[in-house]
Amino acid sequence: MKQKLNKWTTHIPIRWRLTLISLGLFTVLLSGLGTIILLMSEQALLNNQIDALHNEALLAVKGLRNHPFVLSKPPGPPEGQLSPALLSSLIVLGERLTSSNSDAIILSPSGTVMVPSNDFPLAPMPIRLSPAEIHQAMTDDSEGSKLVRDAHKLRQLVVLIPLVNDHQTVAILQISTPTSTIDEFITTLRFILLLGVGGALSIAIALTFPLIGTALRPLVEIERTSRYIAEERALSMRLCAPATNDEIGRLTLSFNQMVEQLETAFKRQKQFVSDASHELRTPLTVLRGSLEMLLIGVDRGDIETSRRLARSMSSEVLRMQRLVEDLLALTRLDEGRRAAREDIVNVRTIIDKVYDQAQQLARGQDIRSDVAANIFSVRADPDRLQQILLNIVENAVKYTATDGCVKLVACNGVDNTVVIEVRDNGKGIPAEALPHVFDRFYRVDSARSRIAPQRIGGSGLGLAIAKELIEAQGGTITIDSIFGQGTTVTIRLHAVTNDVEVTPQSL
Repeated sequence: MKQKLNKWTTHIPIRWRLTLISLGLFTVLLSGLGTIILLMSEQALLNNQIDALHNEALLAVKGLRNHPFVLSKPPGPPEGQLSPALLSSLIVLGERLTSSNSDAIILSPSGTVMVPSNDFPLAPMPIRLSPAEIHQAMTDDSEGSKLVRDAHKLRQLVVLIPLVNDHQTVAILQISTPTSTIDEFITTLRFILLLGVGGALSIAIALTFPLIGTALRPLVEIERTSRYIAEERALSMRLCAPATNDEIGRLTLSFNQMVEQLETAFKRQKQFVSDASHELRTPLTVLRGSLEMLLIGVDRGDIETSRRLARSMSSEVLRMQRLVEDLLALTRLDEGRRAAREDIVNVRTIIDKVYDQAQQLARGQDIRSDVAANIFSVRADPDRLQQILLNIVENAVKYTATDGCVKLVACNGVDNTVVIEVRDNGKGIPAEALPHVFDRFYRVDSARSRIAPQRIGGSGLGLAIAKELIEAQGGTITIDSIFGQGTTVTIRLHAVTNDVEVTPQSL
């Protein structure tokens, strides 16, 4: 049953659920308030009736000759045998209190009837209470009153008043009166409250659903737009931001930002796929052409020609291998598998290796190295750090003219860090592109052509991979550039102080 109810509620629109919940709470509150009003009104009317009966009894007692009785609460100790004069006064008292609205009976302290009710034709039907009920009514805090039903199943209010003579309870005055007037008033009040609750609910129903529908309209628009985007792949669509700064307004802004980021990511991924396809197609074309030349015997047995074709094919294979490795590295980073082998690394040794490799990459550029004499070691993966620095230097060489300069600088930084910089005086990066250089699939030169001598574009993965790898080793990487003047890439890693021994295996 519970599962069916949950399944049914999950298919109800949220505006209906909110409306039902609001109306349910409103109904409970109104019903509770109405019940409290009814109970308090009934109790107030009963208390007034009890006071009226007490006052009537008091007047009747005061009207007796010689004033033989006083009214007491609680009763005093019971008296034994009553004198004829007191019994006569009790009979007179019962006659005076019997009317068309009330019936009076005189009871002994033990609960037996001493003076029965008069045969007044319009008097209410007599009420007979058991001794236990009399004792309970006299000892509780209800002013000696009790609500009972007579033989006709009609409610009557019974009030018990001790009659005291000479500090002793000689009798108990029982006055009963129907509560028909109170019951009729309560019935009328209940009907009015029901009408009021029904009218309030009708107004609430008429107002709540439109108001909730208006408040949730942006959510409906978000749902429609997201469904349209999913079905039509229309990532250029945006929601109209509402003027309110509530949760729905912030959700709309977040939705637009999310779609914008998705659109940007898809564009970059699409561009990347196109660029990767182009990058792979070029070496594959070269490989195919070289292989066809070898197959048709263009070399004609010339060893040097065969070697030149083999070197060309080897170069293109290495080019494809680098691209595939970048793609695999990016996949591992996306899967969270970026744990690095951390060793204590001598920075000077890494810089020297990268400097030697950069000399082979240079196309006439001046490659320089400047490492501080007291440079600290760092805790990092030496192979990854060397790979990152070599990729950054290779980029610097690509974007630096043949008469330019690329410089490797390493020194101790503040806060127990080591700072490694790769500086060049190449073409630089435009200001509008600088915030995106670490984004995946982003390339400053978006042109797909790789025709020499402008064949300098990459896949747009190098800096993104470098950032992930540096941060995986607890460091940071930043880039500063002035378009037309040069670029500086700065890497900061945690230093290992001199009190830690650097072993050769750590290099």
